[in-house]
Amino acid sequence: MRPEFSAVAFLDGVRAEANLAHFEQQLAPSLMAPLASLLTQSPDPDGALNLLERWAHAATPEHFRELERFPTALTYLVAIFGHSAFLAETFLADPGLAIQFARDRNFTKLKSKEDLMQDYARFATTSPDPWLSAQLARWKRRNYLRIVLKDVLRLSTLGETTAEISALADVILTNALLYCDQELEKRYGQPQYRDVQGRIVRAGFSILSLGKLGGNELNYSSDIDLLFLYSHDGETAGGSEADSVISNKEYFVRLAHAITRTITQVTPHGTIFRVDLRLRPEGDQGDLAISLKSSLEYYEHRARDWELQMLIKARHSAGDVKLTRAFLHGVDSYIYQSPTDFEAVESVLLARERISQKLRESGDDTLDV
Repeated sequence: MRPEFSAVAFLDGVRAEANLAHFEQQLAPSLMAPLASLLTQSPDPDGALNLLERWAHAATPEHFRELERFPTALTYLVAIFGHSAFLAETFLADPGLAIQFARDRNFTKLKSKEDLMQDYARFATTSPDPWLSAQLARWKRRNYLRIVLKDVLRLSTLGETTAEISALADVILTNALLYCDQELEKRYGQPQYRDVQGRIVRAGFSILSLGKLGGNELNYSSDIDLLFLYSHDGETAGGSEADSVISNKEYFVRLAHAITRTITQVTPHGTIFRVDLRLRPEGDQGDLAISLKSSLEYYEHRARDWELQMLIKARHSAGDVKLTRAFLHGVDSYIYQSPTDFEAVESVLLARERISQKLRESGDDTLDV
């Protein structure tokens, strides 16, 4: 084994030496010392080198020439290969992707929801897939690669990492909503109602995020808590199918089902997100989508304290922004009631005590954030 690799804590030195001997035949000599340094810092040098050897089998001579021109790509490869075998599969399936990242001058930029919407539009054009779930899963995995790289290389803060993952979820929800709504509208026509002037107007639909997504605190393995809301009752205009006029409620419940199914299906690139809908009004017993009027009545008269408290983190993720704004304005006075509401304070203290009791019973006195 070359002397520069003697400081690397390989668990299987024989296999490591064989991998290095094969890799050395293709990698530029100037990159061997940097490779040794990267493996020394890797949390799993054996795994990283094994995956790097697999990448070498998939790579072309042109990829190796580009690797010499853009050595940062080697940093990206070793970082991912040492941290996530799951994400590594994306680099293995697309050997030139790490080089694309290294050539991207905006790679370290914190991407907003608008940036990611444009990024997805380009991806959907250049990498079309008739199965939306697979396309979204593939795009999500590419972005997770980028976000994880910035995270493990300390190019972004914890707050920036969770904010970008949350923005990524918003964009996926937005595109799933747009597609599913178009498909349903073909079958049933637009969901409509008459406004105060008597005009026929399209009813709105929005997706509110709660919990970690609502607080822009989503992490790599979080599920997403959602609330589906529509603006008005009425019925659809009718579409391509016979007897295709249905109530707005039925239309939007079907839309909520379609969106949920789209982002929870298992694809060759993994599942996009796990979805939790139990925080909606009436929990598992409630309708999947609820009207603005019914939701405001629920939170005014029947919601429990914790249901109001969790709305502190509610925010808009996709769909009709005005509808979300009307909902948040409508529930605001129920969430932030008078400070003399001692029952609400007591319920918070009881919830905190239950958490503490559970920790004591587990025998672990550390706080799992």
